[in-house]
Amino acid sequence: MSEQKFICDFMLGRLAKWLRLLGFDTVYYNNPDDSGILHKALKEGRIILSRSKDITKYKNSILIKSENIEEQLRQLKEIIKITSPLSRCPECNTSLNNVNKEDIKDKVPKYIYKIHSDFKKCPDCGKIFWKGTHYREIKRKIDELKI
Repeated sequence: MSEQKFICDFMLGRLAKWLRLLGFDTVYYNNPDDSGILHKALKEGRIILSRSKDITKYKNSILIKSENIEEQLRQLKEIIKITSPLSRCPECNTSLNNVNKEDIKDKVPKYIYKIHSDFKKCPDCGKIFWKGTHYREIKRKIDELKI
């Protein structure tokens, strides 16, 4: 599979966010309707991730066994290959764009602007990202889980 794309069911919102942070195109399907998620997954070529045994009996789906996010990521590390972490918006799943520091001067705290030089922006929701405390925590988690 060239670029893995996922769809997380309504029980896996936190996992969807983490997969986005890891750079994967991941849709969060916040509806318990099985036929809807199946249709969307088929139409968009996505792997279904679910905690429901009923839905994971279908082709191209994976039963996520744990409620714990670390255990969920450990389970998936056998099938995912991280190539571009922190390249997607964790909120809306859009690919982030690099932006010139000057262009966001009035959109981030002055201290952040002063100490950081690399910024990314989501073209859809407008959120701005930089390699601060959250970035280091995400990188630590990736290293800790060896994913």
